[in-house]
Amino acid sequence: MSDRPMTLLAVMAHPDDEAFGVSGTLARYRGAGRRTALICATRGEAGQTAGLADSPAALAELRSEELRCSAQVIGLDALYVLDYPDGGAAAWDLAALTAQLRGLIDALRPEVVVTFDEHGVTHHPDHIAVHRAVVDAIRAAPDHLGVRRLFYQVVVCREDGNPEGEEIACVSPDAIEATVDIRAFEQVKRAALACHRSQSADTAHFLSLPEGSIAEEHYVLAWDADGWQPPAGCDDLFAGLS
Repeated sequence: MSDRPMTLLAVMAHPDDEAFGVSGTLARYRGAGRRTALICATRGEAGQTAGLADSPAALAELRSEELRCSAQVIGLDALYVLDYPDGGAAAWDLAALTAQLRGLIDALRPEVVVTFDEHGVTHHPDHIAVHRAVVDAIRAAPDHLGVRRLFYQVVVCREDGNPEGEEIACVSPDAIEATVDIRAFEQVKRAALACHRSQSADTAHFLSLPEGSIAEEHYVLAWDADGWQPPAGCDDLFAGLS
């Protein structure tokens, strides 16, 4: 029987998605001795520049560096940055992305995976494409690539938490199935956000919030290999796994 720690994998679309959505969760589980990993589908060349890059290629390089900064702050054990065109999900070869994710997930063998829901939090086509590829990669494999539980990272409608405008695909508080307490890792989340200097117009809102106000990250359960359902007040994505 393997004695390696259980693994949490996040699969996101852009550099900074991890900081906004799951950085506190990743930091918490890394601090608890879990292995943590992140796959990012693009290098973010279509994002804002804050005057720090003068071309898409330069921005892709900068945002990849910013992502590595965030990964170091969080304490990730593994980071994989793919090179799908930022903002180009309509032209992505979804089958190729699914196959690439299948290979990476199979190598990592994570027990728990977190990614976007079918609305991609902000309705971003890249987010939605990543969602589809992750779901297809895991569910189509005979052993689900070792994955035992898939969660979607979501934003609660009552929260003022959308860095990309008002059109957010939030969910009702009643729909939340797991809320991870990240109060002990608030400064990690703030530092991860600060790594993304080129996206300062988006991170400014979060970084201006009063100390102590960044306390939770929310999830809904998409699938569990054993039919497990989160109990009321669930605060542990690994609850019941051994």
